[in-house]
Amino acid sequence: MLTIAVDAMGGDLGPRVAFRACKALLRSQPDVRILLPLEPDQQALAKKILAKFSDRIEIIGCSGHIRMSDSPKSALKQAGTSTMGVALSLHADGRADGVLSIGNTGALLMLAMKYIGTFSGIDRPALATQLPTRNKPVLMMDLGANIGMSPEDLLQLGRLASAWCMIGGEPHPTIGLLNIGTEPGKGPEVVRRAGELFSTELASGYRGFIEGDHLFDGRLDAVICDGYSGNIALKTTEGLIEWLLSMMGNELRQSLALRWFIPMWKATMRRIDRQVSPARHGGAMLLGIAGHVAKTHGKSDERTFRYALEYLVRQIRTRDFRSLESAFSEYNTPVS
Repeated sequence: MLTIAVDAMGGDLGPRVAFRACKALLRSQPDVRILLPLEPDQQALAKKILAKFSDRIEIIGCSGHIRMSDSPKSALKQAGTSTMGVALSLHADGRADGVLSIGNTGALLMLAMKYIGTFSGIDRPALATQLPTRNKPVLMMDLGANIGMSPEDLLQLGRLASAWCMIGGEPHPTIGLLNIGTEPGKGPEVVRRAGELFSTELASGYRGFIEGDHLFDGRLDAVICDGYSGNIALKTTEGLIEWLLSMMGNELRQSLALRWFIPMWKATMRRIDRQVSPARHGGAMLLGIAGHVAKTHGKSDERTFRYALEYLVRQIRTRDFRSLESAFSEYNTPVS
């Protein structure tokens, strides 16, 4: 039985969407068990929604939760009694195989480092997820955990991405650095210096700078950037996809001529949705943490939260963090 701890507090839509997503996961995966740290005023609702699966749900009482507006100092102060802190401590103690949180990203990073720790050689764990492309999924990180990063920090992420791809079955992963141009002299000094380190330390695996309009070409296994650039790129992509899907649907409904094609287009739209819908890629792993910790958007609805849960379960089953740490250690050589 695989057990995950879920921090359902702090999202824009309230914990109800998380409870329903947990219900859907338990229905589809009978070998999964969920631990739910909750404040007293949310426990009755959780029990009601999850009543059918009471044998695979354990509700753990907490006195509060970390809010999106809380400062790092405030988050640390209430760590031991907050839903996020309790969820992470359950993983650290071995009672849970992984954690998913919808809460404050900065607090999640800080508390994960406090309770679980990082790989040797990792100074700044990063949020990472796979995005669909025209050829193969690309791992992208950081997506918002670290706003500013040094060249050495970016190199650590390059090594970590290479290790992640290798334990997933890619023996020779290809890595790129997100930049505003592909020429060696383009971009901020931090990125230029990181490119030099990548060329030396990752050798043939490094394929140079990549611009935003080539993210979805499908020729790379991973793209590395700081959390500021990565978060903007991710959310811009999500907004564009949502608009395009909405626009295509509106065009079909508003045109008398095109309405005849709606039955045929529905199947096509379902296939497109399965590949590119932002809801299906709303979960990101906090890589570099010595455990399985995932984050979903604060604005996640029930569907997005469910896919994030499924993503966490899939990562636990296919990419054990111990194997990742071992593979990463092979790349963890001093920067020359």
